Amino acid sequence: MGIQRFKDHPIINEFNGLKKFFRAHETDASRKRISDFKNFVDMVRSTGDEVAFDIMGSVNFGQAVENSDTDIVIYLNCDSGNHGDCDHENCSRLPIYKHLLVNSIVYENSGNNYQIQVVDCINLNQLDYDLETRNFDSMALLKFGFYRSICRGVNRKLLHSYEQRLESDEELCKKIEAYIADCFLGLIHSNSHTYSFKKYMERVQFSGFQIPPSMLEKINSYLSK
Repeated sequence: MGIQRFKDHPIINEFNGLKKFFRAHETDASRKRISDFKNFVDMVRSTGDEVAFDIMGSVNFGQAVENSDTDIVIYLNCDSGNHGDCDHENCSRLPIYKHLLVNSIVYENSGNNYQIQVVDCINLNQLDYDLETRNFDSMALLKFGFYRSICRGVNRKLLHSYEQRLESDEELCKKIEAYIADCFLGLIHSNSHTYSFKKYMERVQFSGFQIPPSMLEKINSYLSK
């Protein structure tokens, strides 16, 4: 799933192509963390609620190791009728789920815990409202389009209807597509992005796989844009 229009953008397509290569050499730590988040989704669903995640960083690329942080975006329905930001002031569920998530990771990993960094949280009520009103200034829609284009989703079914509604709105998509392209250009030129790719390459090579020259050329070409 995801928003195909954005995924077809040349720079996003290139990024996802490189990510696919690294995912083909996924670490056990990455697979375990995806399993942890799926278990958490199931636990929340058993209470009658829903939550979804977009996962960034090393787990997104399948290159997490034991001491890697896990960077996440949380999607949830904040308090009934609340169309505001998903933060501690506007969303009583957020601190509860953050606490439950940390506790479930501790329980699942007993002694091999890892740090979770909540990069962002998107209120699905707000997303629904902004799609309904065609809010061209909505940061929630801009971020949703960006995350769904490049991240690794858990419980993607929850997000699919929002993706379809956004993709069906040509004008909204044009604005978001331009925003995503600008974000990527800034991202590519950051030192942290370059460092992450070098780190992932080292991990693949450490596993015993020699990265082909053609793939090294693609990575260098991407980072030099």
